[in-house]
Amino acid sequence: MVVVDKICALCYGKYVNLKQHLRVSHTIPNPEEKALLLRYGNARKSVICKLCEARMKYHITTSNMRTHLLTLHPGKLAELTSDTDEPQAKQARITSFMPASSSRGLSAERQRKITDKLTRFICKDMRPINISQGSGFKDFVQELEPRYAVPSRATISDRVVKLYDATKDNIKKMLSGENISLTTDGWTSIATEAYVTVTAHFINDDWEMKDIILKTAEVQETHTAEHVAECIANILGEYNVRPQSVLSITTDNAANYINAVERHLQVANVPCMAHTINLAVRKGLTVRAIKSPINRLKATALHFNKSTTDSYLLESKQRLLGVKPAKLINDCATRWNSTYDMVCRAAEQQAPVAAVIMEKKLGHLELNTNEWSLMEQVRSLLQPFKVATEALSTDRFPTASAVLPLKYVLMSHLQPSTGDPQALNDMKTKISADLEKRYSHTKDAFMLLNSASYLDPRFHRLIHLTGQQQQEVHDKVHREMRLIAEDEEHAENEEGAGDGTPLGAMGSLLGNVYRQFAGPGSTLDSGLVLQQEMRMYDAETPIPSDSNPLSWWKTSGTKYPHLARLARRYLSIPGTSVRAERVFSTAGMIVNKKRSALDPANVDRLVFLANNL
Repeated sequence: MVVVDKICALCYGKYVNLKQHLRVSHTIPNPEEKALLLRYGNARKSVICKLCEARMKYHITTSNMRTHLLTLHPGKLAELTSDTDEPQAKQARITSFMPASSSRGLSAERQRKITDKLTRFICKDMRPINISQGSGFKDFVQELEPRYAVPSRATISDRVVKLYDATKDNIKKMLSGENISLTTDGWTSIATEAYVTVTAHFINDDWEMKDIILKTAEVQETHTAEHVAECIANILGEYNVRPQSVLSITTDNAANYINAVERHLQVANVPCMAHTINLAVRKGLTVRAIKSPINRLKATALHFNKSTTDSYLLESKQRLLGVKPAKLINDCATRWNSTYDMVCRAAEQQAPVAAVIMEKKLGHLELNTNEWSLMEQVRSLLQPFKVATEALSTDRFPTASAVLPLKYVLMSHLQPSTGDPQALNDMKTKISADLEKRYSHTKDAFMLLNSASYLDPRFHRLIHLTGQQQQEVHDKVHREMRLIAEDEEHAENEEGAGDGTPLGAMGSLLGNVYRQFAGPGSTLDSGLVLQQEMRMYDAETPIPSDSNPLSWWKTSGTKYPHLARLARRYLSIPGTSVRAERVFSTAGMIVNKKRSALDPANVDRLVFLANNL
């Protein structure tokens, strides 16, 4: 005879005599509940939940009942299984016995993506590569993702090289077939290593200004025009850029760079307008009656920047007089608009500075009433130059087209006035004379910049030119439009001549016979079409000076297809070399005192990635 085990619904044990088990192990005073347990306890393949009388399939283990209690009776499981308030110990996971830095469980793809982001972080934020090896950084990463294994310095260095190569290949594809303009300048690092930087500028199909750092190359030879030209040519060769594709190169007014561009590379040189303004203003500041108070303001700023005692005293006077605390600004000959900024700050802090000068008996730094009145007039005179420099220091909008219109406005601002002091009129004369000789009519840059102004819907009336000069610009633009039209026609003929279709055969046979013999008023004459396009453009109302000309061309370019192509070419010309100057600011943060031993090739990679990513 086979003995059948019975299941206890309370403890899930197997018993031959279930009634005796219930009496001994479980005191159940309720007869109905006892009968229920006896009835369902005989089922070999099921178990009963006494809370809801639900029957569950029995699979030797108690997992089904446990899941049921967790799902339908939350909180009851703890009451039935725990006799004390102490938490029950859980079995440790196998990962707890592994090192905390282990990447086990982190997929290779995830590890690669995190490493790529770490490499980009180092390049974009100009951080040293060994930042990843610091204990603080590793603790930070451990908190974010314990399974990530921070790569070694050599691995990250290798990733930087690969990222540089990939980015450079993308830029090569981007520049293929584009007409570009360049800026260039020289810089010497803290390690006394000389570099030349070249930046490229163009307008893409969406009418957006794009600027790219091509290279920051070390030049071990002297910076003669020949060596600078050779360096620029080598950089262009690395990107497969033909010299014919370079419309202009913007530089400062250094003779070696001008000669390198015009004589050796035979490309039009555009002088940096911001640098030109700075040189002209410096000429005007040489007037003796203005130079003397300017020198005393410089001495005052230098005194307060060096004397901690008087600096603290100035702060107390500022609070006492209710003047906003601010340090005095000193003038720097190579820093644009620094004289204007110095005079403005000195005028703003005049009262607290005068109080300190009186208390400390620093009479040699004090300006009299007439000198302060003259400084106020100097500040008003220099204010338009500050605005012009800031307007031209952008790389998001066209700037070359505004160079000559701004020069025209500044020259009108410099007209002598009978109500001004003689010193101020002398300053105006000196600045005006220096500006007048810049952008000479005999230079290629003059027609280049005027063509850009004509293709800018803000300035296309060319009111800064004489009637004869306006006609010369119109003729130049018309000739270039004809070249574009001829190239388009040639491309159409080549496309249709050899396509093997009936239309292609007819085109190769008839050619332009019927186009040539169209009537004199026919719109088939390409010259008349181009003239009509220019007349329609000339009739357009100039857009406001604070508008973006690229936005206008994006919406109106379809009306003037040939002019639009020229606009994309000419409006990309930078009016200043600001972009190259900013590269050196980036390079100065990379090649600092702690990283002065960086290899020049690594300097180029890091500067390139910091600006192009």
